[in-house]
Amino acid sequence: MTTSPKIAKALLYLLSLLPLRANLKLGAVVGHLCYLLPNRHSRTIEHNLALCYPDMDDQERRQLLRNNLAETGKNLTELGPFWCWDKNKVTSLVCSQSGTEHLTRALSQNKGVIIAAPHTGAWELIGLKFTADRPMHFLYRPGRKSTFDSLIINARERFGGKCYPITRRGLSALVRALKRGEVIGILPDQEPADEHGVFAPFFGHPAYTMTFVSNLAQKTGAPIVFAAMQRQQDNAGYHLHFFPSDEALVSTNPLTAASALNHHVEQCIAVAPDQYMWNYKRFKKTPPGSEKRYQ
Repeated sequence: MTTSPKIAKALLYLLSLLPLRANLKLGAVVGHLCYLLPNRHSRTIEHNLALCYPDMDDQERRQLLRNNLAETGKNLTELGPFWCWDKNKVTSLVCSQSGTEHLTRALSQNKGVIIAAPHTGAWELIGLKFTADRPMHFLYRPGRKSTFDSLIINARERFGGKCYPITRRGLSALVRALKRGEVIGILPDQEPADEHGVFAPFFGHPAYTMTFVSNLAQKTGAPIVFAAMQRQQDNAGYHLHFFPSDEALVSTNPLTAASALNHHVEQCIAVAPDQYMWNYKRFKKTPPGSEKRYQ
C-alpha cells in the first residue's frame, strides 16, 4: 500500500498541530515501535554500528540502536513543523549556535560558501534556517516515487531556497550561484554515481565517497563549512554547529580530499552519534574483490 502526496500533506499538517515537544515524543514512540518489530532498517543500523563502533560491547551498541531508531522517528514527525509552520516560528526553533565565526569568516571572502551538512540530526532545518536569511541553493536526487518530489521541493524552497536535480544543468547552476557570492548546501555523505567518487576511509572502512565537493571548491575558490543541527535532549529546540574545513579537503589528490571529507563527516556525527542516519547503506558499494556489506 502506497501513500499518496495528498495523504502525506494531510499527515504533515496534523503533525504540525502538535507543540514541538509533543511532536518529538511521538516520533520517539514511532521509533520505539520500529525497535520492537523486526525490520530491514534495524538490521542495517545494527550492521553499520558494528562496523563503525567495533569497540562497543553488545549492550552499548543495542542501546545506541534503540536511541537511533527513536531519533529516526523524530526525523519523520518533525517534518510537520518544519514544512508547515511560518518562517518566524521555524527559525525560532534554532535556540543556540556554535562555531558561527567559521561561517562569518567564510562569508566575508565573498566567494560564495559551500555548506556541507551530513544526514545527522535535523538536517532539513539547516536549509530552512539559511534560506530565511539569504539565498541558498541545493541539489536533490529525484526519488523513486517522483510524485513526492514536488511536495519535498516546495517545502524546501518555501523560504526562498532553490533546488536543482543532480544533472549537468543543476551542477552548473550551483557554480553560477557560488560565483555570485551565494551559499549552496550539499549532503556530503551520499554515495555518488559511478565514476564520480573514490573509496576513502569512513570509520576505518572503505566507503565510496564523492569528489564533487572538493572539485567544486577548487573550481570556484569557495570556502567549505560543515554544519550539523542537533536536537536538544529536552526536545525544546535545536543547536546549530558549524565546523571549519582543513586544506586537505581541496587537495588535487582525490583520495586525500575524499578522506578529509569523511573525517569532517565523522566530526559532525560525533556531536550526537545517535542522531546520524545509520539506516543508510553507506558501505553498499565495495572495492573490487571485496565482500558485499549488506544482504
